[in-house]
Amino acid sequence: MPENFVHSPACRWCGKGPLRFRFSFEAKLDRKAKPEDFALEECQSCGSFQVNPHPDRELLRNFFTQKDIYLKGVDPDGKAIDPLARAEEREEEYRNYASHLIPLLPEYGTILDVGAGTGLMLSLLPKKYRRLALEPNPLAAQKARERDKGLIVIEDFIEDLNPSSEPLILVICNQSLDHLLHPNLTLGKLLNWLSPGGLILLTGLINPQSLAARVTGPNFRLWHPFHQVYPPRKAVEDKLSSYGLDTLGIWRPYFNTPYGSAAALFEGAFILAHAWLAQGSKKIVSPPWPGNTISYLAKKNRLFKPLKVMDGNAVTA
Repeated sequence: MPENFVHSPACRWCGKGPLRFRFSFEAKLDRKAKPEDFALEECQSCGSFQVNPHPDRELLRNFFTQKDIYLKGVDPDGKAIDPLARAEEREEEYRNYASHLIPLLPEYGTILDVGAGTGLMLSLLPKKYRRLALEPNPLAAQKARERDKGLIVIEDFIEDLNPSSEPLILVICNQSLDHLLHPNLTLGKLLNWLSPGGLILLTGLINPQSLAARVTGPNFRLWHPFHQVYPPRKAVEDKLSSYGLDTLGIWRPYFNTPYGSAAALFEGAFILAHAWLAQGSKKIVSPPWPGNTISYLAKKNRLFKPLKVMDGNAVTA
């Protein structure tokens, strides 16, 4: 196992356990490295999968502040991609979220996007709101400033951010929550800043109970050490409910993403059928598929009461 990996004895989604080893998967920490084996464990209380041992704070911060990750990349199929162009291709998906958010927002207030990337999601929301783009990557932060002069771009990590000067009317974690070192603690922090009646949008949470994940097991395309925690739908809804939020909307984005088309769906069905018939005897990487990721919109319906989700001895990073 590489340096800068630590072990957490408790679930980093519900704070409980015990954790049970499920299988190892193969992944690269960067494009030049050889593939290595990483362990996936399942929480016996909430069903969340998680990488354990997992990257520590130093490794995560070094990775997410590299300009290079926005200049060139490789998708799960090994194909070279332009990360900036690929991010722009998600505009249809983000417009769908915005169309549901805007009618629910009050007349004024502050919005925070955690891991805002190049600011695309925030740029689709009305400019009358105070819009905070939290983005530690210097290149992405620069692109966000260039995209929308009205954004307040903060180059920092959520763990280091002080509360907003006023309660937030909307918190967005756009494909970012599962990258965080302790997502359950960070979620509690964010919801404590959310005003009563405020909204939270969690997008792109990887679903360990998806058809593709169940059929291909260790070869599911979205297992990666920087995707640290994989809560199933019930675990997400239970967590939101425990913090006093009602789930308003659930999406399984596919057709309005860069990976989704009718042709891709047909090809994916063939790949999954082949993987199921092979019964693990062949290494068949899962295709993009509906339900691989799930996005959630929830509303805070009563005053937030912090919960003890993890004791001090459970965190070793």
